[in-house]
Amino acid sequence: MRNFLKTIGCAVLLSVGIIGCSQDEPNQANAESPNQEDELISVKQLTNWFAQPDFGGQYAALEEGYYEDVGLDMTIESGGPQISEIQIVASGEADFGMATGDELLAARQEGLPVVAIAALFQVNPQVLLYHEGQDIEDFNDLNGRTVFVAPGVMYWEYLKDAYELGDVNEMAFSGQFNQFIEDETAVSQAYLTTAPYNLSKQGVETEYLLVNDSGYETYADVLFTTEDYIEEHPEIVQNYVEASLKGWDYYKTNYEEINKVILEENPDLNLDAMKYSSEQLMDLVFGSDAAEHGVGYMSNQKWKKLAGQLKDIGILTEDIDVEEAFTTEFLPE
Repeated sequence: MRNFLKTIGCAVLLSVGIIGCSQDEPNQANAESPNQEDELISVKQLTNWFAQPDFGGQYAALEEGYYEDVGLDMTIESGGPQISEIQIVASGEADFGMATGDELLAARQEGLPVVAIAALFQVNPQVLLYHEGQDIEDFNDLNGRTVFVAPGVMYWEYLKDAYELGDVNEMAFSGQFNQFIEDETAVSQAYLTTAPYNLSKQGVETEYLLVNDSGYETYADVLFTTEDYIEEHPEIVQNYVEASLKGWDYYKTNYEEINKVILEENPDLNLDAMKYSSEQLMDLVFGSDAAEHGVGYMSNQKWKKLAGQLKDIGILTEDIDVEEAFTTEFLPE
């Protein structure tokens, strides 16, 4: 649901230049070194949805004092529908944010100087969900079916082009699964870490196609800031990344403990569903390239491939230098 609501909100914000829904004054970092004794630097990071296990490493770093250890007085502010993290960070109202890789590339084309500094999800959790037992083995099998998907979602534009999905009854995803539940032949966009569990609790068993398996491989929950912030506060960026990744290493083996902290921030969750989410995200965060290179890893090859795909489907209208869109200088060697 979060991608549908955010797609509509962010598209509007980018097109008309409205800054996100925050009441805070711009958060300018103290110019002092974060290592200065007895003085913490106030820093704000904005997640891309309400508090949940997908942000477990950030909350672990906060709870375990990792941000404070490197001199940061950290505030984690939740995103949500109609909030554009990219606009808010670009405006200086937050220092760090989260977004998908394709969102950041599209934002740079719009002139927003955002820079990825770590990719928490090596594999995007977006899936196309279908009822258990349906004859669907690959993305080509979506032809002839109703697919609920948010208008303008970038991975869907890629899928339609790459898999020649010209015979799909495309319906706007409302953020709810009622219509999907009623139509056993239908397909719906969903998040791997939440939807299969929630639907199962309603008696609806599902299977899915992982969008990443289509060849469209965008990083998700990418930590980012701006070009100016990196230039003016490189030590803060370094310490922020270090503490955040340390938090994810802690969350990996202590997620049930940290989930209780997250539950305090978002009482609409429950611990059983959170445990499911945590178990599902482990391979997405710690697998793939991160298994060899560590949490947060990003490769030039993957960013270039994504930029090329976005240009092929018309999301990008010109070549983008991906080396300006991301940096690995703050990641562990």
